[in-house]
Amino acid sequence: MGDELLVVTPERVAVRAGLPLPLSEEQRLVVAEAIGDGFGEVAAYLGRPPLPEEIEEAGVLPDGRGGWELVHGPADEVLSAVAETDAGGDLTGRYTVTYRAGLDPASNSVYGRALARYVAAAAAASPMVRRVVQQAEPDARLVKQANVEGQGITWEDSGGGEAGSGAAGAPPTLDSLKRWKRRSVYQEPGIAPHPLEVIGRRPWV
Repeated sequence: MGDELLVVTPERVAVRAGLPLPLSEEQRLVVAEAIGDGFGEVAAYLGRPPLPEEIEEAGVLPDGRGGWELVHGPADEVLSAVAETDAGGDLTGRYTVTYRAGLDPASNSVYGRALARYVAAAAAASPMVRRVVQQAEPDARLVKQANVEGQGITWEDSGGGEAGSGAAGAPPTLDSLKRWKRRSVYQEPGIAPHPLEVIGRRPWV
């Protein structure tokens, strides 16, 4: 959660949602939870981590072309690959691979801004945050709903235009992140170290 709150702060969400600052500790916890939910939506949509993270994946098969069949690939860096054995101590042909993967908003400012904008809007639309705003400001105009399936966010009397319209103040949709959506579940061949090699801290781009 720490890295997520560096990309989208609770204060940024509070401003969008109409929640007065400074936030109480209880309000901050609620908003942080909503931010985490927003990042979860993005991860599901992109098919890969929206932020860099270290992943340990068991039961990985070599792809036969010098790469790995990774669930969260492509990997930025393979940290280790340990051959797995069965109950009798025989090699299974599978590996436990530890690697770093995920998009990096710090190195891609266009992605970083798009990610932060969507997550902040989605968090502001969260029913949890709306309840907190209503408690703090009973007469506040609130975000009405976030429709993940339809990739839209509806605002109550926002005046900013339809979600995804591009109008000034209009909330973004998940579709605003489509250029970073993963197209394949397999690591490209010829980039990774061969599974029989000694795996060290080698880059995998």
